Amino acid sequence: MSEVRITVRQNGPYHVQGRVILVDHEGNQIPYEGEEIWLCRCGGSAKKPFCDGAHKRIGFQGDLGVAVRRAADIAEEREPAASGAAPVQEQASESDFVPVKPLAEVPEATVVRFEVDGAPRLLVRFGERLYAVDGICTHEEAELAEGDLEDGMIYCPLHGSGFELATGRVTSLPATKPLPVYEVVVRDGMVYVSRQPRGR
Repeated sequence: MSEVRITVRQNGPYHVQGRVILVDHEGNQIPYEGEEIWLCRCGGSAKKPFCDGAHKRIGFQGDLGVAVRRAADIAEEREPAASGAAPVQEQASESDFVPVKPLAEVPEATVVRFEVDGAPRLLVRFGERLYAVDGICTHEEAELAEGDLEDGMIYCPLHGSGFELATGRVTSLPATKPLPVYEVVVRDGMVYVSRQPRGR
């Protein structure tokens, strides 16, 4: 069994890291993509049980819970800061990835803007997790680097479109097209991001 971590975000959703089986009140499995999900805690989401950023819009105030961790058979050899990814040379040829910056220089919960062949990309770190997404909103091509970052999502500064960093899925309108997401790996203390988005 892989590690699962559930964090109660301050005035925000439940952040579940690691694959879990999510079911409704009748025991029907609720599908989702990726290795993590954000679950509504404020009760205002239009996409329950998933968070859609409503807590931010309604000014939800909730007590900060204690992060809960349950784990079994955790691989000891996994590098703590490698976000569970394989080294570049084991996952793809080096030409498929570009170096961004040393992991030690990537701040926590802060948008790091960089470019690949002149196109803007964003790198974000939450604890041991690293995310890389396209730097342009899919709605009206605004720069997302100037947007708000909250609870694993980034919000466009122009119209407030929200995107989940882990999957690129749209969490709030007016955007309807998902944001391209890129693979991130760490090798010898350096963060690398794939040239092509996932699924291409």
